[in-house]
Amino acid sequence: MSIKRTSKSIGTAARKPVTASGVRHVDVVAPRQMVPADLYSGWLCKNKPCGLVIAIAPSQAGSKPGSPGGEDQIVIKCPHCGDENLYRWSTRGEHKYTLTSAG
Repeated sequence: MSIKRTSKSIGTAARKPVTASGVRHVDVVAPRQMVPADLYSGWLCKNKPCGLVIAIAPSQAGSKPGSPGGEDQIVIKCPHCGDENLYRWSTRGEHKYTLTSAG
């Protein structure tokens, strides 16, 4: 005599698919759109040789820019050096944009 199983239990995965729900992406301002000596809301690049401002792009209709909705971790790619790092939404601040001399 065999044990009968429902078709729902046959062939289903034992674990759920992995999703990165705790990490969000934010739109940033391109370097060509930034004006030296102006203040921008965002972070300083964690890449030591770069260290330039990563400014948050303003969202539509003047609402809060890029609000992550409760999640504190954000993956941001620096528009200057291309380094991708994890930043905390709560650590953003106002930073003055300065150009570095190439050479």
